[in-house]
Amino acid sequence: MRNILLATTAMLAASIGLVMSAEAQTTTSTAAPGSVIVRLNGRVNWYAGVESSSLDSIAGTKTSTTSFLSYFRLFPGFDGIAANGLHYGAAAEIRINSGSSASSETLYVHQAYGYLGLPKLGQVSFGQENGPVVVFETGTFEGFNDGGWWGDLPGIVPTNAEAVYPFVDNGGLSQETDKIVYLSPTFGGFQFGLGYEPNHTAENETSADTTVTTAVSGGTPRNLIDFGGQYTKTFGGIGIQIGADYLHSGQVSGTGSQSKSYTTPSGYHDLSIISGGATVSAAGFTVGGNAVYGDFNQVSGYTFELEPNGGQAAIGVLVGAQYTMGPVVVGASVFRFNTTGDLPGGIDAAGGTISSAGLTTGQQVNNGLAAGGTYTLVPGVSLFVDYDYGWRHQGGYDFATGDAGADHNNVQSQLFGVGTQVQW
Repeated sequence: MRNILLATTAMLAASIGLVMSAEAQTTTSTAAPGSVIVRLNGRVNWYAGVESSSLDSIAGTKTSTTSFLSYFRLFPGFDGIAANGLHYGAAAEIRINSGSSASSETLYVHQAYGYLGLPKLGQVSFGQENGPVVVFETGTFEGFNDGGWWGDLPGIVPTNAEAVYPFVDNGGLSQETDKIVYLSPTFGGFQFGLGYEPNHTAENETSADTTVTTAVSGGTPRNLIDFGGQYTKTFGGIGIQIGADYLHSGQVSGTGSQSKSYTTPSGYHDLSIISGGATVSAAGFTVGGNAVYGDFNQVSGYTFELEPNGGQAAIGVLVGAQYTMGPVVVGASVFRFNTTGDLPGGIDAAGGTISSAGLTTGQQVNNGLAAGGTYTLVPGVSLFVDYDYGWRHQGGYDFATGDAGADHNNVQSQLFGVGTQVQW
């Protein structure tokens, strides 16, 4: 997960065509003209945590509330500068798939892209990479610990008890899809970017259907345009950063029905999301926030869906603060997110009718609080402490079964954990 200071550094690097936008990976070439530098960076993260939630013990099954969690990632790539001043290179991010045993663990490509750039003209990158909506994300305060509700520690919480984090640093929306992105140079502290993807697929996709014979669960974007920008400036010791982005797409049309035909939406709205954030920093303190609004539906932190006909526009708001003193960063954030929610099967126990909008008893509501700190022990080694509390509600929807019902319409979870990151 990215912190505000790294994001600022990434923007400055991008202005001269050298940004390497794999997650948590910002690399500036020091190659001499006519040469290249090859990299193989990586990191290993490890956590110990304890959680409690409303879904820890359901129908005779019990979740272990104390867990260890770990993973590693690799960031291969190279950067070069031609004799004529052209900057070029490639980068990738390779992850493990979190298999249930060592023998089932495999690697997969999360990102892989190339880039070409000139300092006065900007950069064009192409491949499986971050779009402007991720590059210019501002004010989400993911750097004071493991990343809060967008960190790794919430993975020990039962999935349906996790508060949905709606902000747009998301693999399913704009990190893992194949696209082309232009990033401008920086003019007086301002930079903009434009991204386009014809089909919402990863780069290893050999073909993409424009019409499918069965209904698409959640809808599928097509011809996605992503335009955003960021302004970064310091005035007499006070730093200001403002970022904004707009996403729009058409959609793949589907025919046929899903397995739960009585909850199949009659159709979906085209994707349309506007997001923005701002931070103010002085004397080690940073305060700010981020907001996202539009025609989309999100029922987990890892997927984006199109908003069904009859649904309501989603809206999320986050505010946060952090303080940096030498190697120590401490902070906290809180967010609230309303979305159409899950479209379950069964009968609405609250007495309403299940329609294309889901349950008639209201939207899904998600609330999350995160607090903690990071200590840089030595360069490349960080220690985390993390506390998260979340609460979810959807009237008539049983979070334990995934169907309609009067039980478990409200779930809460909390966790406390410590961890370390070793990177090279």
